[in-house]
Amino acid sequence: MEAEKPRVLIVDDSRGDIRIVNEILKENYTIVAATSGEQALELAAQEPKPQVILMDVEMPGLNGYETCEKLKENRQTSDIDVIFVSAHDTVDEIVAGYDAGGTDYLTKPIEPLELKRKLSVTVNNRQYRTAISSQKLDVEKVAMTALTSAGEQGVVIEFLRQSFKADSLAGLAELIVTTVDKYDLNNSVQIRSMSGIIDHASNNSLVPLEQELLLRLKDHSRVIEKGHRAIFNFGDISLLIKNLPTDGEKWGRLRDHLALLLEGASAKYQQIVDAERVSSMLKSANKALEAIDEMQRTHKEESQHIADTMLIKVEGSFSSLGLTDEQEELLLGMIQEGVNESLTHIEKGFEIDNAVKKIISQLMSIG
Repeated sequence: MEAEKPRVLIVDDSRGDIRIVNEILKENYTIVAATSGEQALELAAQEPKPQVILMDVEMPGLNGYETCEKLKENRQTSDIDVIFVSAHDTVDEIVAGYDAGGTDYLTKPIEPLELKRKLSVTVNNRQYRTAISSQKLDVEKVAMTALTSAGEQGVVIEFLRQSFKADSLAGLAELIVTTVDKYDLNNSVQIRSMSGIIDHASNNSLVPLEQELLLRLKDHSRVIEKGHRAIFNFGDISLLIKNLPTDGEKWGRLRDHLALLLEGASAKYQQIVDAERVSSMLKSANKALEAIDEMQRTHKEESQHIADTMLIKVEGSFSSLGLTDEQEELLLGMIQEGVNESLTHIEKGFEIDNAVKKIISQLMSIG
């Protein structure tokens, strides 16, 4: 039996734009369309409900943001992912979309491959959330039990203890998220380095809009609080908390714990980055020594060949020089002695290279 195609609701007051998007997606998705925010609210509540809504921002009547807010207020439609489609790409636009409850955004004019990619990511994330929903309840119960028994400070202490074992930035990101999960805080973390950006989130449910926000706000205040969310910026590590506790006293305590946790994470980050840099330098040095070693071997072979050729030429010229046997033997001995000394120096170079390579090998094995 053929699997049912994911259902997508296109909301746009331009029928021409709806036709264009429909042509791009109709092969892999079941398409439903609405030309206003009001109509979108009605269609979104009907069964079967769409999995994703492509929401135009600028529409008469209810605009895209207002329509999304109403969708999120309705329990029947609050879990539908909304991807905003806008002609603007500013931080204010992204924040507005995120505040309204959006999952991602696209910039007009729509690029077909980007549209398909973002839809695929959103649908996959939704399927993942659905699959783990029952498991999540059990995990939250276990996390709360552990939090009660160990205490809030114990969570930070355990993080610091576990961070000693982290040997990669990806492992550190995962440890931060799983630790903050123990406070029953839904969170995302972003770690930036010269080698790239690592994003990790609770239940592996990454939201592209969150990733973009963390990247754009990384150089703002140390702690940014707005509504039910907060962002912590500690150097190249940013943490987003998505569900601040309503209890102000509790949040005050947790905020201090999170700051301490991220200070420890920043120190571990620097250690990992320094170790990676040293490892890279040692590998480069080792590779350079191998190249030098090969050059020296070639040089030794060429030197030996030159010496052999020279001896043959010298011996061939003896008959024209009128030298005695003793003179010929003395001259050949002097030449051979010089050649041997030259080859000995080359061998000494090999010994030095081997000693340096041994030191590099020992340094690379540390840790």
